[in-house]
Amino acid sequence: MNRASGSDRQLRLVQPAPPRRRRRLKKVLFLLFLLLFFLGGGLLFFSRGEIIYKIKEITVTGAVRLDESKIIEQSGVKKGTSLLFLPRRKVEQRLAALPEIYSATVTKDFPNTVSIRVQERKPAALLLDQSHFWLLDCEGVLFAEQLHPVANLPVITGAAADDIVLGEPLANKAKRDALFAFLQALPENSMLEPAELNLADPSELVLYTVDGRKVLLGNSDKMSKKLALLWESLPYLPGNSAGACLDLRTGDRLVLVAE
Repeated sequence: MNRASGSDRQLRLVQPAPPRRRRRLKKVLFLLFLLLFFLGGGLLFFSRGEIIYKIKEITVTGAVRLDESKIIEQSGVKKGTSLLFLPRRKVEQRLAALPEIYSATVTKDFPNTVSIRVQERKPAALLLDQSHFWLLDCEGVLFAEQLHPVANLPVITGAAADDIVLGEPLANKAKRDALFAFLQALPENSMLEPAELNLADPSELVLYTVDGRKVLLGNSDKMSKKLALLWESLPYLPGNSAGACLDLRTGDRLVLVAE
């Protein structure tokens, strides 16, 4: 009996693997082959892509104030590098860090071109700080220093030097909010051409017209309505006389007062 048992064990050892086990082995080998094939193909693809998709041209559109070379330098994009692996979002973030740029879009134009489209901030007013002028956009962001006044742009006064940070709105919240309300109301009253807005006291804003009239605006509430009322009333007002000013603090009527 012991011999028979030994023979049976030897016979079982040399028996071929069951069909199910052979199929499983073939499946594993096939999957391993596919994995190696795709890994090899992927490496070949990326290697050839690195060689083929080299950046040869960088185009810039939308630039008016900024020089195109400055935009390309800020983007960090360089000719001869891989277009395939260009971090488009990071490039857009680098461009948006420029105070003059409101937004930027980067496009990969295969096989060899990077297209950069920028939207610059548009001047809405000038901030006067001692002898320096700063351009502001409609959101109150200071985006560029200006050596001389610009025609048809109102001048903003009354801001402290500590409030001025390039690429940011005014640091003082009360003045920032008052300025924002004024700048947002201006497009709704485009025919009005204010010469100056004084922010020294945000609760008692003072506006000066191009013909030298002093206008008391009070706080920034009803700003659009106040400017509209001023524009509608100007043709019916008497000539500007010394010591007279216009009171619009209520927001619903204009009063001519003497100082």
